[in-house]
Amino acid sequence: MENENKVDGLVAETEAWQARCDELTIVNEQLREQRENARGLAQRLEEALTQSEEKVKELSATVDRLRLHIQQGVEL
Repeated sequence: MENENKVDGLVAETEAWQARCDELTIVNEQLREQRENARGLAQRLEEALTQSEEKVKELSATVDRLRLHIQQGVEL
């Protein structure tokens, strides 16, 4: 009887650990998906930042040219 209780206890514990492993596997898959989504977002943001930096350089050059024209009294 005592052995049966031990076996039943081990079976229950094994089932509990298996259920926990299954839960962790699901969470792990969700985290991987979130990580991949975050990587994609980070890449798109990096591309947008690069484009914005290029646009700022372009616009700064235009402003510099306009300032020079204004200083020289050039009519626009």
